[in-house]
Amino acid sequence: MRIISETVTMSHEISAILEKNGGRAADSGLSLPFLGSMVYLAGDGDHVDIGTLYGASAIMAALVKKKFNLKGTVYAIDPYDPATRQIQAAAQPGMAGKLSATPEEFLKNAEEFDVRDRIKLIQKKSYPWPEELKDNVFASAYIDGDHNGDATWNDFLSLRGRVTHYIGCDNYEEEYSDVVSAMVKAMDSEDWFLFYKNITFLALRRLVPPRGAGGQMSVLQL
Repeated sequence: MRIISETVTMSHEISAILEKNGGRAADSGLSLPFLGSMVYLAGDGDHVDIGTLYGASAIMAALVKKKFNLKGTVYAIDPYDPATRQIQAAAQPGMAGKLSATPEEFLKNAEEFDVRDRIKLIQKKSYPWPEELKDNVFASAYIDGDHNGDATWNDFLSLRGRVTHYIGCDNYEEEYSDVVSAMVKAMDSEDWFLFYKNITFLALRRLVPPRGAGGQMSVLQL
């Protein structure tokens, strides 16, 4: 995957602003350039962000769409329940992490980057899939929510038939074995395959049906 140079500058700016406002970007924004480049390659269309916290990933997606005149809304799914978040995505032993973000902090950060109008917050858990998004189709998606048990796999199952180009995932690393297990299964599915992997970021691409294949299913039928 070609890394879009502008996303590197954006990632530094996002990390700095979030820290200034009392929040953080996960791993100091390490995965943000890869995510932004994936959104750029997906082109026009909506993007969905699972696990938004202070907003770094959703803001990156919105900034890329704004910078390159790409159509589409960024949907951010996060229940913003402190107790749930501490269970789902607590930092591993020895890792620092601020997990107490609020919707107000997220939206304030989006406003500071002038992308508030490009983002819609769905303040719910991602599983079961939110009813208000049941008919939506997305060009790209990013999974960075619940890291435990079947949660990441369930997020992939919810997205696999709703995304037309790329599904990204953070924390594909030894410390999060359930995330790794889910993505390995996802890569072995019949409709998605490994597109890009760097550090803890991983992206899957939707497989194009073989030429001449008939009976092609629509996205939401998969």
